[in-house]
Amino acid sequence: MEKILQITAVFVLLMLIINRFIRALEPRYRPYNYLTRVKPPLAAEVGQRLMSAVFEAGQVDAFLLDEGRQLLFSYQAVGSLTIHQRKEGRGLKEMQWLAAPLDCTGMALDPEDGKLYLEAGGFLFVYGN
Repeated sequence: MEKILQITAVFVLLMLIINRFIRALEPRYRPYNYLTRVKPPLAAEVGQRLMSAVFEAGQVDAFLLDEGRQLLFSYQAVGSLTIHQRKEGRGLKEMQWLAAPLDCTGMALDPEDGKLYLEAGGFLFVYGN
């Protein structure tokens, strides 16, 4: 009986080590937060590298895909911003929901630093991590 317990303990430890190794290979998701509100225009170099959102009719008002970080940002005019992470072979996983300004007229992403800009009421609302 003692041998079986030792074998089981070794097996469990090996599985924990393997699991830890596999999780370390995936990049960790860093949650986004509201950072600040600024008046446009942005600096010229920031404005040139922004990726604009695609606005669609239907439930989601705008969406934007960050290929480098494998994140999909979806904005709804009712004031919600949902961030999904794309997992290989597993589709999209919802990572975070944030309150956002109502009736935004624009959404853009800075691929260099990962900041997300939402335009509403003459201001730019900045989200980042």
